[in-house]
Amino acid sequence: MFQTMTFLDYNLTPDNLVEWREKPLKQHFEESDAEPGFTQPLFVDSGGFKLMNSTTFGQPPEEGGSENDWGIYTNPESILKLQLDYGADIVATLDFPIPQNLNKAEATERMKRSIDNAVECLQLLNDDEKLEEWGVDKSPSVYVAIHGHSYEDVNWYVSRFLDRAEELDEAFEGFALGSLVPLSNSPDVLVDIVQGARDAIPEERYDDIALHVFGISGRLCPLLSLLGVDTFDSSNYLKAARNKSFIHPETWQRTKLSDWDEEYCDCQACQNIYFADMRHALLESDVSYKRIEGEHGKRFKSEYYAQIAQHNFELYSRQMQAVRDAIDNDELLELVAEFAQGKNIVEKGLKRAQLHNPELREQLADIGYEELVAGPDAGTFQTKLSGFLEGVEDTTREKRTISLEHGPNDFNILQQDGYQPPSEADVLLILPCSQEKPYSDSRTHQAVLSPIEEYRDQFHKISLSGLYGPVPEEFEEADPVMSYEYVLTTADDDQVELVANRLAQYLDRFGEQFDHILAYTTSKAYRRAIDQAFTRYGRGEIFPSNPRALQLTEHFRGENIDELVERFTTSL
Repeated sequence: MFQTMTFLDYNLTPDNLVEWREKPLKQHFEESDAEPGFTQPLFVDSGGFKLMNSTTFGQPPEEGGSENDWGIYTNPESILKLQLDYGADIVATLDFPIPQNLNKAEATERMKRSIDNAVECLQLLNDDEKLEEWGVDKSPSVYVAIHGHSYEDVNWYVSRFLDRAEELDEAFEGFALGSLVPLSNSPDVLVDIVQGARDAIPEERYDDIALHVFGISGRLCPLLSLLGVDTFDSSNYLKAARNKSFIHPETWQRTKLSDWDEEYCDCQACQNIYFADMRHALLESDVSYKRIEGEHGKRFKSEYYAQIAQHNFELYSRQMQAVRDAIDNDELLELVAEFAQGKNIVEKGLKRAQLHNPELREQLADIGYEELVAGPDAGTFQTKLSGFLEGVEDTTREKRTISLEHGPNDFNILQQDGYQPPSEADVLLILPCSQEKPYSDSRTHQAVLSPIEEYRDQFHKISLSGLYGPVPEEFEEADPVMSYEYVLTTADDDQVELVANRLAQYLDRFGEQFDHILAYTTSKAYRRAIDQAFTRYGRGEIFPSNPRALQLTEHFRGENIDELVERFTTSL
């Protein structure tokens, strides 16, 4: 599985990308020393989530957009050509993901545009002249990306696409469900969405049209397989490993290395781990980028992270093999029922599935799992969902509706009459914005604000929005600030420049009243904007001064926060 816009995560230039596009990824691997070779089918996603947060990759110039150095645009032809250059065996059509709590009108519009993109993608792959122009000998398999927040949304989406693509419906292999990651703790909603897609597929085509889900793995996979999902992809095994967490083979909960007992697991990965050395390296040692001495030799920290990831991946692989075996033996329901024992998430999802398919109740009773049969208190299928994010931990998102239609001119502090920073503040503190709104309630802001609480009356905080530039704390709950969804990236040169200009203008107007101007961020894009603004204004300090890496994990590192706290202590 590969994401089309992954190059944005690395320090690649447009020229670097041209080199990568000159031959398929598999050929790059074949010509390298990497072992083993790359022989598996390559599934290339469209990169819709990356594109959603970018102002660089808009419409092509001929459609009213602006030219960019990459020559990549948010339209089906540009993205499909990039996928083909990578040598994709399978592609997902260009989609417009639906963020959590997006208002209904914009969500519907994005679904319609995604359907349009899917139809255009299939038309391009059916155009022999276009394929010859691109030098394509063999067309990839196509999965149509679909999104929706409910059974009704997804059912409508699939039905509408099938109607639109009536003459092209032999040209795609299946549907790929997106926007599901936030639902891993909301199995009832997840079941509704999967069932909505499956029910929209004509029964006579069940065996012809596959169903893939993006971003879901682990304990819900057997249940989703029972509902008709054929394939899965997920990076959860890596994300857990980055947090030093093992997936427990019995509970399927993440377990921190500090709490992990090696007796829990007998997988091959765990048999090769020296746990005392691992705990020393990851929990006790401050050494970075060098091998760390242990009782069984020297290793980089990255090698231990890789071992945790291998354990997690091996568990997922074992589970998928168990699902395949159960399907072959016609025992999938038994596997799901057994797996649901003691796992509330799976049991809740299984009971929800019975509302769509009442026959499951009788089947569960017949195989001796009466306790899993949905009772009369389970609700009815007609019960409306109380909210898309029911059960998701971030409850603040339930309180706001977002819009993707906002632009930089919807909020500009320099145009707010009557704004004046508090006169008693000696320090201006600049923090990057957060996805959680209001910013001050976010974990990223609280990690910085809590240690300097004793100085709260002596500093004025502004958040640097990637869309709007400076947002003083008293404006955090303004509607345009609460309802936008945007992440600044280094690829968005024009937007970085806009943010830097607005911050520099803010400092020109208000900076003289502050004795100290301090910023804290470990984001490359936000540091770049702040540094440009400070250079233009003539003063300002960015913390941490020398982070180990420019990534989110460094934002929470104690030594980095301590450096900022020390600066407050010596200044106030």
